[in-house]
Amino acid sequence: MNLSDLYQRAPVPVQNAFATGYGMKELPRRHGGQFRREVFDLNVRQWWPEEELLLDQDSRLRSMVTWCAARVPYYRDVFSELGLDPRDIRTAADLSQLPILDKEIVRADPDRFLPDEPRPKLIAQTTGGTTGTPVRYWATLAAVRANYATYEARCRSWAGVRLGQRMASFHGQPIIPETQQGGPYWRRNLAFNQVYFSVYHLNSLTLADYVGQLEKFQPQVIAGYTSAVHRIARGLLDAGDIGRVQPTAILVSSETLTPAVREDIQTAFGCRVTNAYSLGELVAFISECDHGELHISTSYGIVELAENSAGPGREIIATGLINKGMPLLRYRTGDLAIPADPVPSACGRGLPRVSEIIGRVDDVVRTPEGATVGPAPMSLAFQRVPNLRRAQVRQDSLEEITVLLEVDTAFSSGDEEFLVGELRKRLGPSIRLLIEKVPTVPRTSGGKERLVVSSLTPDAGSQ
Repeated sequence: MNLSDLYQRAPVPVQNAFATGYGMKELPRRHGGQFRREVFDLNVRQWWPEEELLLDQDSRLRSMVTWCAARVPYYRDVFSELGLDPRDIRTAADLSQLPILDKEIVRADPDRFLPDEPRPKLIAQTTGGTTGTPVRYWATLAAVRANYATYEARCRSWAGVRLGQRMASFHGQPIIPETQQGGPYWRRNLAFNQVYFSVYHLNSLTLADYVGQLEKFQPQVIAGYTSAVHRIARGLLDAGDIGRVQPTAILVSSETLTPAVREDIQTAFGCRVTNAYSLGELVAFISECDHGELHISTSYGIVELAENSAGPGREIIATGLINKGMPLLRYRTGDLAIPADPVPSACGRGLPRVSEIIGRVDDVVRTPEGATVGPAPMSLAFQRVPNLRRAQVRQDSLEEITVLLEVDTAFSSGDEEFLVGELRKRLGPSIRLLIEKVPTVPRTSGGKERLVVSSLTPDAGSQ
C-alpha cells in the first residue's frame, strides 16, 4: 500500500498530519539553498533600468542556448538541421531564427528535451494549465527554488505578503477521499501555516461550511484559482456578509481575472487582488505590482508576443531561462496578452510590461451536487494519464459529461480506468462519465485547444 492509499484510508486528523509532513518535506526543497539570496537579488534588480535588465536577460539567454546546443538532443539536431551556430543567438531578437516549439512536439518525445548524462537530479513538475494536452516536464532543484524565489519576490512581496503568514489555499489537489461523506472539506498544513480547501466540493450547499472555516481561521492571505475564490466572494456578497473574512491580500492565478470578477473579490474581502501568470513548464512569469501593472520577470524567461489572427491579443511565446533540466525555447503557450503602451511604468520599475493577460476563457463543468469545476483544476485529472495525447470535456446535461480522448495506440483499459478514477476525485460519484475515443479532438475556429465545452447556462445546477 502506497502513501496515497494510506492517506485515502486515514481519518481526518491523520490526513492533517500527512499534509503537515508534506509541508515539512517541501519547505527545504522550495526555500533552501540559494532561495533567500535569489529573493534578495530579485528585489534589487526590479529597480534596474530596462536596458540593464535586458542586457542581463541576453546574457542568460546565451548561456541557455549554448547549453541546449551542446547537451540537449532535440536542440542539437535543430541547430544542425538549420545550419545555425548557437553563437548566432546573442539577444532575444535573434530567437526568431529558431522555430516555434509546439506542445505536441514536447509531449510526443519529452526525453529528447532532457540533457545528456550525467545530468543533475530532476524533479517532476505539475503542468496544470487549462488544456487537455498532458505534458511530462522535469526541473532541476535550482530551477524549483528559482521559481519559488520569483513567486516570493515578484508576487507575494508585491502584495505585502510575508513567509509564514496564515494562508488559505484553493488549488487543485484532490485532498478529500472519494468515500468521504460530508465535511470537513479542508485539511491543515501546519508547516505552511495553511488551510488547504478542496475546490471540488465547493457548491451552494457547502458554501456556508467554507465561509465558516475561513471566518474561524481568518487567513492573512488567500491564494488560489480565480473561479474558486470568486465563488466564495459571491457567496459573501449575496449573503450580505462583507467583512466576515478579512485577509490583507488575495493572490489569484491559472484562470482569467476579469474586471468584474476582480471587483467582486475586492468588495467581498476588502483588500486588493494580485494577479499572476506562470506555467508549470517554467518558461514565463508575469505578475501584478502594487500599482496594478503587469511586469515580466526578465531573469525567469523571455516573452515574445506573436501576432494572433484569430482575435484580440497576441500569443505568448516563451523561452525559459531558469531550468537547464528540460529547457524549452520559443514555446507556444496558447495564452494571450495585450502589449503595454510604451510609456514609463507608474511604479518606477524597469521590468517590461503587458497591459492585460487574456489567457484561455473556457467553460466550466457543473455537477449534480452543485459544484463548479474550472478548467485549471480539471486539467489535473488528465496530467498523469499514460498514452493520452489530448482530451476535451463536453457537457450538455447536468447529469453527464462526454470525455473525448485522442490517444496513442498503446492506450489501454487500465489507462482509461485510471482516468475515470482521477475524474471521480474531482467531479464526485453521481455524474455519468461517457468516454469516447476520437481521431482528433476538435479545436476552436481559431485553432485553439479548449478543455471544457459546455452548453449549460451559468445558473445550471445552482441549489
